[in-house]
Amino acid sequence: MYFMNQKGQFSLRLIQKCPVCNQDFSTGRIQILDEENNSFLAYLTCANCRSSILVRVMTLPHGLVGNAILTDLNSEEVISFSEEEQINSNDVLFIYDYLAKKGDFIERLKQL
Repeated sequence: MYFMNQKGQFSLRLIQKCPVCNQDFSTGRIQILDEENNSFLAYLTCANCRSSILVRVMTLPHGLVGNAILTDLNSEEVISFSEEEQINSNDVLFIYDYLAKKGDFIERLKQL
């Protein structure tokens, strides 16, 4: 469960279980990786099986919205990827053209 205190700051209270081993997350490790005006990104690691989940929570006019994803990235890798330049449509078209020209798809990917 996620809630905002009276100062407008987020707090994270978990009553969920690990999706891998069903252990309670309260004994796991929680890191807040990013916090903006109306959202935060949390990284949760299960103390039992060491699986990790990324959780993004945002406040909207009608309440809180959260998304979670099971990940094999560690928290440093998540931060590193978040600091990279965003992919745009030109990047996608470049890769499409590069891979579609000719040759083996996997071999062309290895050359990138």
